[in-house]
Amino acid sequence: MKIKDLDQKKRVTNRLRRIEGQLRGVIQMIEDEEWVREIIQQLSAVRSALGQAINEEILCSIEKSTTKGEGIADKDMEEIREFLKIMR
Repeated sequence: MKIKDLDQKKRVTNRLRRIEGQLRGVIQMIEDEEWVREIIQQLSAVRSALGQAINEEILCSIEKSTTKGEGIADKDMEEIREFLKIMR
């Protein structure tokens, strides 16, 4: 499966760029010797944002497969299962 939908590509890349900015902020916090509690809080936010990005990709893959009116092809379903295994 590939991301072919231009709107989806834009949404995902924008989300990942925001996450990238969050990570740069965390690096700066570490360099500035901020409190560990604050760093962990920001890292937790990054983890959550990544989880949301992953979920959105999986849901878009499922949606694309099912909106074709054909249901989910076996190969697509297997790939979705693999995505879910990776997330564990």
